[in-house]
Amino acid sequence: MSQKVNLNELEPQQILQFKAQINKELDNLQGSFRALKLAQMKYKECHENVQRVNVSPNQEIMVPLTASLYLPGKIKDNDKFLIDVGTGYYVEKSSEEAVKFFDGRLSKLNQDSTKLTQLIREKLQLVQRVDEVLREKLAVQQKEIEKQHAK
Repeated sequence: MSQKVNLNELEPQQILQFKAQINKELDNLQGSFRALKLAQMKYKECHENVQRVNVSPNQEIMVPLTASLYLPGKIKDNDKFLIDVGTGYYVEKSSEEAVKFFDGRLSKLNQDSTKLTQLIREKLQLVQRVDEVLREKLAVQQKEIEKQHAK
């Protein structure tokens, strides 16, 4: 539930606190966006790898045993793939099923990316509006100070 705040009723210090909160939210959203883009890249790579393996049987590949140890190997069956479906669970799928799986994940990530981009845009516009109001408030305060010094 979002709460509306009339910036014109706030003091400059309160506006600065509000802006800091928005910037924190914006940082979190941008971090989520980067993670989402990374996930999209990985799914695209998996999608392309399934298609590449399916095209040419008996390919030689490097099989990872650890993060830094690889052994040469050959693909025995180019129509069976173990797909990581999350939390350490793997499901065997045909190349067609694997491609559909990755297409579905990519489609969902694209939708999420669009929503997140719009939300980031809105937050950036809000930060700009907050900056405008803050400048106006500070200008008014400065004029009042100058009036008091002129007396």
